[in-house]
Amino acid sequence: MAYTTIDNPELYFQTKLYTGDGSATQAQTFDGSEDMQPDWVWIKSRSNAEAHSLTDSVRGVTKWLESNSTAAEQTNANTMKAFGTDGFSVGLAGSVGDTGQTYVAWCWKGGTTSGITTNGATTITPSPYSFNADAGFAILKYAGNGTAGAKVAHGMGKVPKFIITKRIDEGAESWTSYTSVTGNTKFINFNSTGAPGTATNRWNDTDPDTVNFTLGSEGSVNASGQPLMAWCFADVQGYQKVGSYTGNANADGTFVYTGFSPSFVMARITSGTGNVNIFDIKRTDSGGGNIIDKRIKANSTAAEIDGTANQVDFLANGFKWRGTDDDTNISGGTFVYLAIAKSPFVNSSGVPNNAR
Repeated sequence: MAYTTIDNPELYFQTKLYTGDGSATQAQTFDGSEDMQPDWVWIKSRSNAEAHSLTDSVRGVTKWLESNSTAAEQTNANTMKAFGTDGFSVGLAGSVGDTGQTYVAWCWKGGTTSGITTNGATTITPSPYSFNADAGFAILKYAGNGTAGAKVAHGMGKVPKFIITKRIDEGAESWTSYTSVTGNTKFINFNSTGAPGTATNRWNDTDPDTVNFTLGSEGSVNASGQPLMAWCFADVQGYQKVGSYTGNANADGTFVYTGFSPSFVMARITSGTGNVNIFDIKRTDSGGGNIIDKRIKANSTAAEIDGTANQVDFLANGFKWRGTDDDTNISGGTFVYLAIAKSPFVNSSGVPNNAR
Protein backbone atom coordinates (compact mmCIF):
# COMPACT_ATOMS: atom_id res chain seq x y z
CA MET A 1 0.00 0.00 0.00
CA ALA A 2 1.33 3.43 -0.97
CA TYR A 3 2.18 5.77 1.87
CA THR A 4 0.07 8.55 0.32
CA THR A 5 -2.12 9.08 -2.71
CA ILE A 6 -1.39 12.83 -2.82
CA ASP A 7 2.14 13.70 -3.89
CA ASN A 8 1.37 17.38 -4.58
CA PRO A 9 -1.00 18.95 -2.03
CA GLU A 10 -1.20 22.11 -4.18
CA LEU A 11 -3.82 20.29 -6.26
CA TYR A 12 -6.21 20.54 -3.30
CA PHE A 13 -5.07 23.40 -1.04
CA GLN A 14 -3.13 26.62 -1.60
CA THR A 15 -2.46 29.81 0.34
CA LYS A 16 -2.31 33.14 -1.48
CA LEU A 17 -0.91 36.43 -0.15
CA TYR A 18 -1.82 39.65 -1.94
CA THR A 19 -2.26 43.40 -1.53
CA GLY A 20 -5.56 45.09 -2.32
CA ASP A 21 -5.59 47.87 -4.92
CA GLY A 22 -9.16 49.13 -4.50
CA SER A 23 -10.23 48.29 -8.04
CA ALA A 24 -13.63 46.79 -8.80
CA THR A 25 -12.16 43.44 -9.88
CA GLN A 26 -8.81 42.16 -8.61
CA ALA A 27 -7.62 38.84 -10.07
CA GLN A 28 -5.40 36.71 -7.82
CA THR A 29 -3.40 33.85 -9.34
CA PHE A 30 -1.97 31.08 -7.18
CA ASP A 31 1.80 30.89 -6.83
CA GLY A 32 1.99 27.08 -6.73
CA SER A 33 3.25 24.76 -9.45
CA GLU A 34 -0.25 23.33 -9.99
CA ASP A 35 -3.40 25.01 -11.27
CA MET A 36 -6.28 24.73 -8.81
CA GLN A 37 -9.82 26.04 -9.08
CA PRO A 38 -10.95 26.69 -5.50
CA ASP A 39 -14.37 25.88 -4.06
CA TRP A 40 -13.83 27.50 -0.66
CA VAL A 41 -11.88 30.73 -0.18
CA TRP A 42 -11.31 32.09 3.34
CA ILE A 43 -9.83 35.60 3.30
CA LYS A 44 -8.52 37.75 6.16
CA SER A 45 -6.87 41.16 6.15
CA ARG A 46 -3.41 40.83 7.65
CA SER A 47 -2.74 44.53 8.07
CA ASN A 48 -6.10 45.75 9.38
CA ALA A 49 -8.86 44.86 11.81
CA GLU A 50 -11.43 43.49 9.36
CA ALA A 51 -13.95 40.67 9.43
CA HIS A 52 -13.01 37.32 7.96
CA SER A 53 -14.68 36.62 4.61
CA LEU A 54 -15.60 32.99 3.81
CA THR A 55 -17.08 32.27 0.39
CA ASP A 56 -17.69 28.95 -1.35
CA SER A 57 -18.96 27.63 -4.65
CA VAL A 58 -21.92 25.92 -2.96
CA ARG A 59 -23.47 29.21 -1.80
CA GLY A 60 -22.01 31.17 -4.71
CA VAL A 61 -19.89 34.27 -5.19
CA THR A 62 -21.03 37.46 -3.42
CA LYS A 63 -22.23 35.32 -0.47
CA TRP A 64 -19.96 35.50 2.56
CA LEU A 65 -19.82 34.56 6.22
CA GLU A 66 -17.67 35.85 9.09
CA SER A 67 -15.94 33.23 11.26
CA ASN A 68 -15.41 35.93 13.91
CA SER A 69 -19.12 36.50 14.60
CA THR A 70 -22.53 34.84 14.62
CA ALA A 71 -23.71 37.11 11.78
CA ALA A 72 -25.98 35.65 9.10
CA GLU A 73 -24.78 35.17 5.55
CA GLN A 74 -24.32 38.50 3.79
CA THR A 75 -24.48 39.43 0.12
CA ASN A 76 -22.00 41.90 -1.27
CA ALA A 77 -21.02 42.23 -4.92
CA ASN A 78 -17.72 43.81 -3.82
CA THR A 79 -16.39 40.73 -2.02
CA MET A 80 -15.77 37.57 -4.04
CA LYS A 81 -16.21 38.06 -7.78
CA ALA A 82 -15.27 34.68 -9.26
CA PHE A 83 -13.50 31.38 -8.70
CA GLY A 84 -10.91 31.07 -11.47
CA THR A 85 -9.16 28.08 -13.00
CA ASP A 86 -6.03 28.94 -10.99
CA GLY A 87 -7.11 31.48 -8.40
CA PHE A 88 -9.97 33.85 -7.72
CA SER A 89 -11.08 37.46 -8.17
CA VAL A 90 -12.20 39.85 -5.43
CA GLY A 91 -13.80 43.28 -5.31
CA LEU A 92 -12.95 46.38 -3.32
CA ALA A 93 -14.63 45.62 0.02
CA GLY A 94 -12.38 46.23 3.02
CA SER A 95 -12.49 42.58 4.02
CA VAL A 96 -11.00 41.44 0.70
CA GLY A 97 -9.51 44.19 -1.49
CA ASP A 98 -9.14 47.67 0.03
CA THR A 99 -6.28 49.81 -1.27
CA GLY A 100 -2.98 49.02 0.42
CA GLN A 101 -4.27 46.39 2.80
CA THR A 102 -2.44 43.07 2.81
CA TYR A 103 -4.46 39.85 2.79
CA VAL A 104 -4.15 36.08 3.14
CA ALA A 105 -6.49 33.66 1.39
CA TRP A 106 -6.68 29.97 2.32
CA CYS A 107 -8.20 28.03 -0.55
CA TRP A 108 -9.60 24.50 -0.81
CA LYS A 109 -10.73 22.46 -3.80
CA GLY A 110 -14.00 20.50 -3.69
CA GLY A 111 -15.08 19.12 -7.04
CA THR A 112 -17.83 16.47 -6.95
CA THR A 113 -21.28 18.08 -7.11
CA SER A 114 -23.59 15.13 -7.81
CA GLY A 115 -24.04 11.48 -6.84
CA ILE A 116 -23.39 11.77 -3.13
CA THR A 117 -23.39 8.39 -1.36
CA THR A 118 -26.24 7.71 1.08
CA ASN A 119 -27.51 4.65 2.90
CA GLY A 120 -30.59 3.52 4.78
CA ALA A 121 -29.60 5.57 7.81
CA THR A 122 -29.32 8.84 5.89
CA THR A 123 -32.14 11.25 6.68
CA ILE A 124 -30.75 14.49 5.21
CA THR A 125 -29.15 14.68 1.78
CA PRO A 126 -27.40 18.03 1.35
CA SER A 127 -28.13 20.19 -1.67
CA PRO A 128 -26.10 21.72 -3.16
CA TYR A 129 -22.71 20.37 -2.16
CA SER A 130 -19.13 19.95 -3.31
CA PHE A 131 -16.78 17.32 -1.96
CA ASN A 132 -13.39 15.81 -2.71
CA ALA A 133 -13.04 12.25 -1.50
CA ASP A 134 -9.33 12.10 -2.32
CA ALA A 135 -8.54 15.13 -0.16
CA GLY A 136 -11.04 14.34 2.61
CA PHE A 137 -12.95 17.60 2.29
CA ALA A 138 -16.63 18.47 1.85
CA ILE A 139 -18.76 21.63 1.63
CA LEU A 140 -22.42 20.89 2.34
CA LYS A 141 -25.59 22.99 2.42
CA TYR A 142 -28.53 21.28 4.07
CA ALA A 143 -31.95 22.01 5.53
CA GLY A 144 -32.32 21.01 9.16
CA ASN A 145 -35.24 18.87 10.33
CA GLY A 146 -35.04 19.59 14.06
CA THR A 147 -34.97 15.88 14.86
CA ALA A 148 -32.37 14.39 17.18
CA GLY A 149 -30.52 11.59 15.42
CA ALA A 150 -30.80 13.09 11.93
CA LYS A 151 -28.00 11.82 9.71
CA VAL A 152 -26.39 14.00 7.03
CA ALA A 153 -24.53 12.44 4.09
CA HIS A 154 -21.07 13.97 3.55
CA GLY A 155 -19.79 12.11 0.46
CA MET A 156 -16.15 11.70 1.46
CA GLY A 157 -16.10 7.95 2.02
CA LYS A 158 -13.87 8.69 5.01
CA VAL A 159 -14.77 9.44 8.62
CA PRO A 160 -14.91 13.21 9.31
CA LYS A 161 -12.59 14.17 12.15
CA PHE A 162 -13.47 17.87 12.14
CA ILE A 163 -16.83 19.42 11.21
CA ILE A 164 -17.72 23.12 11.27
CA THR A 165 -21.40 24.06 11.00
CA LYS A 166 -23.19 27.41 10.70
CA ARG A 167 -26.87 28.33 10.39
CA ILE A 168 -26.74 30.99 7.68
CA ASP A 169 -30.18 32.66 7.70
CA GLU A 170 -29.93 34.49 11.03
CA GLY A 171 -27.34 35.96 13.34
CA ALA A 172 -28.05 34.40 16.72
CA GLU A 173 -26.51 30.95 16.26
CA SER A 174 -22.80 30.32 16.78
CA TRP A 175 -20.43 28.45 14.51
CA THR A 176 -20.51 24.99 16.07
CA SER A 177 -17.80 22.40 15.56
CA TYR A 178 -17.23 18.72 16.21
CA THR A 179 -13.74 17.26 16.57
CA SER A 180 -12.67 13.67 17.06
CA VAL A 181 -10.40 14.94 19.84
CA THR A 182 -13.23 16.37 21.97
CA GLY A 183 -15.69 13.61 20.99
CA ASN A 184 -19.39 13.39 20.30
CA THR A 185 -20.59 14.80 23.64
CA LYS A 186 -18.65 18.05 23.24
CA PHE A 187 -18.87 21.04 20.92
CA ILE A 188 -16.74 24.13 20.33
CA ASN A 189 -18.28 27.47 19.36
CA PHE A 190 -15.78 28.32 16.66
CA ASN A 191 -16.43 32.07 16.78
CA SER A 192 -15.68 32.45 20.51
CA THR A 193 -12.96 31.78 23.07
CA GLY A 194 -15.25 29.78 25.36
CA ALA A 195 -14.27 26.35 26.63
CA PRO A 196 -15.87 23.37 24.84
CA GLY A 197 -19.44 22.72 25.94
CA THR A 198 -21.09 19.43 26.79
CA ALA A 199 -24.50 18.63 25.28
CA THR A 200 -26.40 15.78 23.66
CA ASN A 201 -28.28 18.11 21.32
CA ARG A 202 -25.32 18.90 19.02
CA TRP A 203 -24.00 15.51 17.82
CA ASN A 204 -26.54 13.21 19.51
CA ASP A 205 -23.62 11.47 21.31
CA THR A 206 -22.84 9.73 18.01
CA ASP A 207 -19.56 9.68 16.08
CA PRO A 208 -19.55 10.29 12.31
CA ASP A 209 -18.97 7.37 9.96
CA THR A 210 -17.82 7.01 6.35
CA VAL A 211 -21.27 7.99 5.01
CA ASN A 212 -22.99 10.29 7.54
CA PHE A 213 -22.54 12.56 10.51
CA THR A 214 -25.27 12.71 13.14
CA LEU A 215 -27.04 15.78 14.53
CA GLY A 216 -28.94 16.60 17.67
CA SER A 217 -31.93 18.93 17.63
CA GLU A 218 -30.20 22.21 18.58
CA GLY A 219 -30.68 25.15 16.21
CA SER A 220 -27.02 25.85 15.46
CA VAL A 221 -26.71 22.43 13.80
CA ASN A 222 -30.27 21.34 12.96
CA ALA A 223 -32.84 24.16 12.97
CA SER A 224 -36.02 22.76 11.43
CA GLY A 225 -36.52 23.92 7.85
CA GLN A 226 -33.62 26.36 7.99
CA PRO A 227 -30.48 26.53 5.81
CA LEU A 228 -27.22 25.37 7.37
CA MET A 229 -23.68 24.85 6.12
CA ALA A 230 -21.11 22.22 7.07
CA TRP A 231 -17.43 22.01 6.17
CA CYS A 232 -15.99 18.54 6.85
CA PHE A 233 -12.39 17.31 7.09
CA ALA A 234 -11.13 13.72 7.21
CA ASP A 235 -7.63 12.34 7.79
CA VAL A 236 -5.72 11.59 4.58
CA GLN A 237 -2.34 9.96 5.08
CA GLY A 238 0.49 12.22 3.96
CA TYR A 239 -1.88 15.15 3.25
CA GLN A 240 -4.27 16.09 6.07
CA LYS A 241 -4.59 15.29 9.75
CA VAL A 242 -6.77 16.21 12.72
CA GLY A 243 -5.16 15.40 16.04
CA SER A 244 -4.21 16.58 19.50
CA TYR A 245 -1.16 17.55 21.52
CA THR A 246 -0.31 18.59 25.07
CA GLY A 247 1.41 21.91 25.70
CA ASN A 248 4.52 22.35 27.87
CA ALA A 249 4.91 26.19 28.05
CA ASN A 250 8.48 25.81 26.80
CA ALA A 251 10.27 27.35 23.82
CA ASP A 252 11.54 23.80 23.24
CA GLY A 253 7.93 22.86 22.79
CA THR A 254 5.87 19.83 21.97
CA PHE A 255 6.61 18.04 18.69
CA VAL A 256 3.50 16.93 16.81
CA TYR A 257 3.90 14.17 14.23
CA THR A 258 1.68 14.53 11.16
CA GLY A 259 3.46 12.41 8.55
CA PHE A 260 4.03 15.42 6.28
CA SER A 261 5.61 18.85 6.18
CA PRO A 262 2.76 21.26 6.94
CA SER A 263 1.73 24.29 4.93
CA PHE A 264 -1.19 25.15 7.23
CA VAL A 265 -1.94 24.53 10.90
CA MET A 266 -5.02 25.63 12.82
CA ALA A 267 -4.92 24.98 16.57
CA ARG A 268 -7.25 25.58 19.50
CA ILE A 269 -7.17 24.63 23.17
CA THR A 270 -9.82 22.11 24.24
CA SER A 271 -9.07 21.96 27.97
CA GLY A 272 -9.92 25.61 28.58
CA THR A 273 -10.63 28.95 26.92
CA GLY A 274 -8.65 30.29 23.99
CA ASN A 275 -8.53 31.47 20.39
CA VAL A 276 -8.58 29.53 17.13
CA ASN A 277 -5.08 30.23 15.80
CA ILE A 278 -4.07 29.88 12.14
CA PHE A 279 -0.50 29.59 10.86
CA ASP A 280 0.72 28.98 7.29
CA ILE A 281 3.96 28.57 5.39
CA LYS A 282 3.59 31.85 3.48
CA ARG A 283 3.39 34.23 6.46
CA THR A 284 6.83 34.16 8.04
CA ASP A 285 9.64 36.66 8.63
CA SER A 286 12.09 33.97 7.56
CA GLY A 287 10.83 34.16 3.98
CA GLY A 288 9.27 30.72 3.85
CA GLY A 289 11.67 29.10 6.31
CA ASN A 290 10.77 26.74 9.11
CA ILE A 291 9.94 29.25 11.86
CA ILE A 292 6.35 30.45 11.45
CA ASP A 293 5.92 33.54 13.59
CA LYS A 294 2.66 35.12 12.42
CA ARG A 295 -0.81 34.03 13.46
CA ILE A 296 -4.37 35.04 12.70
CA LYS A 297 -7.25 34.37 15.05
CA ALA A 298 -10.25 32.85 13.26
CA ASN A 299 -12.59 34.11 15.98
CA SER A 300 -11.39 37.73 15.88
CA THR A 301 -11.28 40.71 13.51
CA ALA A 302 -7.78 41.55 14.79
CA ALA A 303 -4.96 42.08 12.33
CA GLU A 304 -2.20 39.51 12.01
CA ILE A 305 -0.12 39.08 15.18
CA ASP A 306 3.66 38.94 14.73
CA GLY A 307 5.71 37.74 17.68
CA THR A 308 7.79 35.03 19.26
CA ALA A 309 5.24 33.92 21.87
CA ASN A 310 3.44 31.64 19.39
CA GLN A 311 6.29 30.59 17.10
CA VAL A 312 6.08 27.16 15.52
CA ASP A 313 8.52 25.09 13.43
CA PHE A 314 7.11 23.45 10.32
CA LEU A 315 9.29 20.34 9.95
CA ALA A 316 9.55 17.51 7.40
CA ASN A 317 7.18 15.22 9.30
CA GLY A 318 5.20 17.51 11.60
CA PHE A 319 5.46 20.71 13.62
CA LYS A 320 7.06 21.81 16.88
CA TRP A 321 6.05 24.71 19.10
CA ARG A 322 8.73 27.33 19.82
CA GLY A 323 6.61 29.75 21.84
CA THR A 324 5.31 29.79 25.39
CA ASP A 325 1.95 31.53 24.97
CA ASP A 326 -1.10 29.96 26.64
CA ASP A 327 -3.06 30.10 23.38
CA THR A 328 -0.89 27.46 21.73
CA ASN A 329 1.37 25.89 24.34
CA ILE A 330 0.07 26.28 27.90
CA SER A 331 1.61 23.71 30.23
CA GLY A 332 -0.57 20.60 30.47
CA GLY A 333 -3.19 22.05 28.13
CA THR A 334 -4.84 19.80 25.55
CA PHE A 335 -5.17 21.19 22.03
CA VAL A 336 -6.85 20.10 18.80
CA TYR A 337 -5.31 20.90 15.41
CA LEU A 338 -6.03 20.65 11.70
CA ALA A 339 -2.88 20.36 9.58
CA ILE A 340 -2.58 20.32 5.78
CA ALA A 341 0.58 19.31 3.93
CA LYS A 342 3.11 21.16 1.89
CA SER A 343 4.62 17.80 0.99
CA PRO A 344 4.30 14.24 2.32
CA PHE A 345 7.11 12.80 4.45
CA VAL A 346 7.20 9.84 2.02
CA ASN A 347 5.60 10.06 -1.40
CA SER A 348 3.58 7.43 -3.29
CA SER A 349 6.77 5.97 -4.76
CA GLY A 350 8.27 5.45 -1.31
CA VAL A 351 10.72 8.33 -1.72
CA PRO A 352 11.27 10.46 1.40
CA ASN A 353 9.98 14.04 1.45
CA ASN A 354 8.66 13.93 -2.08
CA ALA A 355 12.18 14.04 -3.61
CA ARG A 356 12.26 13.36 -7.35
